[in-house]
Amino acid sequence: MTVHTERRRAARGGGISGRAPFRAVLAAWACMAAAGCGLGTGDGGASAAGSTTPPAAASSSAAPPSGPTASASASPSAKPSSKAPATGPGSSTLVPALQTAAERAVGQNTAAALIALDMRNGEIAATVHRQAGMSGAVAPGSTFKIVTSALLLNKGVVTPDGRVPCPATSTVNGQAFGNIKGMAMPAATFRQDFAHSCNTALIDLRGRIGDRELSEFSTKYFGLNSDAWKVATGQGSVDGVVPPATSENDKAAQMIGQGALKMNPLTMASVVATAVTGQFHQPVLERGMPVHTTSAKLPANVSKAIKSMMIECATTGSAKDVFRGMPGVGAKTGTAEVGDATNGWMVAFRGNIAVAVYVEGGASGSSAAGPIIREFLTAVPAA
Repeated sequence: MTVHTERRRAARGGGISGRAPFRAVLAAWACMAAAGCGLGTGDGGASAAGSTTPPAAASSSAAPPSGPTASASASPSAKPSSKAPATGPGSSTLVPALQTAAERAVGQNTAAALIALDMRNGEIAATVHRQAGMSGAVAPGSTFKIVTSALLLNKGVVTPDGRVPCPATSTVNGQAFGNIKGMAMPAATFRQDFAHSCNTALIDLRGRIGDRELSEFSTKYFGLNSDAWKVATGQGSVDGVVPPATSENDKAAQMIGQGALKMNPLTMASVVATAVTGQFHQPVLERGMPVHTTSAKLPANVSKAIKSMMIECATTGSAKDVFRGMPGVGAKTGTAEVGDATNGWMVAFRGNIAVAVYVEGGASGSSAAGPIIREFLTAVPAA
């Protein structure tokens, strides 16, 4: 089996809702209970029977509520309770202008979920199809190369401008991994590998990390795998699943955001914020919630490198066509192949805002998620 850059076959699992079509899940779970609806858009969607959401994470999810159907998901958000202070405990973190921009960007696309947050403090600024965006569990594809790259940089295995060849294929125990359109860059730097989303360069570096190292690094610096995030009263969430690799093939898949890795727009927006700022801030939708913290901070040279490589991706790499003419953007594309279907991912930052978009059935991250993120980021001033 050949696994292609931006179009890869997941080792396990399906979409955000497992076998149940994402649109059907959104229609079935329409809105949070009264305590949650005051905090965000009246959107549906979450893991259903047959979900890929792990049992430990699913145990913290909210029960399916009743309410309007998913067709109302892009309508204006319900306002926070007038009893809650505007910025005090119990108040919503949503930013009205950005929430409006997010709803406009997603429009009637019920296959898409968007989460945007303030990188300085983790406050969620906008959310569309919130339940799927926070409680989903699906392979993040190449967007997770942000974490993989941070680990390699932190260990000193690579430097941004050091040479890391990108061969057309890499074979692991008989399993062939390849790059989109047979891409090969024999003289590539690590920065170029990241910007153009080379699979094989990262896969060939798998021997430089231990089987548990990516999992432990994700927990230590990015707050993933904790099963401890509490974003709002009554709002369940899955805070990422990055298990230890069980084989060389599994490790190869994890290097490029596949295998048993499970994420959602909430966790990937948080990954961007942590990578760019160096400090993990647990995302919150309701102020005053107890938050999960990490004591470790990414070294400044690592966060600086990731930020610059994401900017390169947006200006000369796989996201250049999406952000042409839009300054101040850093991005990473990703498309995961599941069975005969593809799911589109893109993450980005501009100014103080990080955003992640997942589109079930998207042909590619750039084509499916890219236009949504670009439209949203027009409302975000460049730094």
